Amino acid sequence: MGKRIQLTMAAAVLMFPLVVLAHAKLQSTSPAAGAQLAAAPKSLILDFNESVKLAVLKISSAGKEISVPYDEGASAAHVSVPLPALAPGTYQVKWSALTVDDGHVVKGAFSFVIKP
Repeated sequence: MGKRIQLTMAAAVLMFPLVVLAHAKLQSTSPAAGAQLAAAPKSLILDFNESVKLAVLKISSAGKEISVPYDEGASAAHVSVPLPALAPGTYQVKWSALTVDDGHVVKGAFSFVIKP
């Protein structure tokens, strides 16, 4: 019985890194998190380490949500979304994406500032 438990634990330890590595990770954004911009960006870019389908993208400023259309059906590691003209202010970005390979959901948030 002890050998069976040891084998089960060894298998679990060997499989754990595979499970951890299966999730998509956001590698960079443009504008970058915490960026202080002199001019409004023309697009929002999210770069992942593997293909995702963007499920949620919310951009808000001063409590008001800004409509940003994006293609929910598209899958890519580099997601670029055109932005409307943005006024000076602080912008919060919330996103959620589905990893194409394994179906896991990843999400995050960041903010950036457009200076007057």
